[in-house]
Amino acid sequence: MPEQPTNPDQVLVVNVGRRWSEIETGQATEADVVLGAWSPWKGRSTTLRHFDPDRIAVIVAYRRGKTMAVYDILPNERGRRWHWVGDEPRKRIVFHGLPSDRYASQLHAPPPYTWQRGESTPVKVLRLEDLVQDDEASDSGATDPAQRHAVVGHAVVSLANGGHLTVSVPPEYTVTVTTRPPQDRNR
Repeated sequence: MPEQPTNPDQVLVVNVGRRWSEIETGQATEADVVLGAWSPWKGRSTTLRHFDPDRIAVIVAYRRGKTMAVYDILPNERGRRWHWVGDEPRKRIVFHGLPSDRYASQLHAPPPYTWQRGESTPVKVLRLEDLVQDDEASDSGATDPAQRHAVVGHAVVSLANGGHLTVSVPPEYTVTVTTRPPQDRNR
């Protein structure tokens, strides 16, 4: 029985530290570096995948503790969201996409995942719901995400229309929420 297609529900966080200089020197575009040639394989395997490319909705590019780019994965003119490159047995995946308006608040913020010293894999997979979505930008056409989010440590706090506050934190953080009495809200 063929597999049922799934809705993309994951984020691929990629470490672009080694390739970012290609953008700075004009050897590659940002899209080439962020979307291109990622190994889906676990370790040295050529059969076990670290991620399913059909489930990737967004790619977040990380470099030196900062999110450099965020891309939505979108179908190309043939309706494909990704394709293989390279030769067997260690083919790689190139995604198709555009810079994300929906997740623009992630730019220049700490990435949703940081690598530990010595980790060799350049990719990590997270749940899409763990990424802070910038609803206000898509609704209002606003272009300055810095006015709608704040970075505190590795946490990102975002404010959307109607006073909807979203806090995105790494797994090791805890969050305490308190409300102020009505008379303190104008201070």
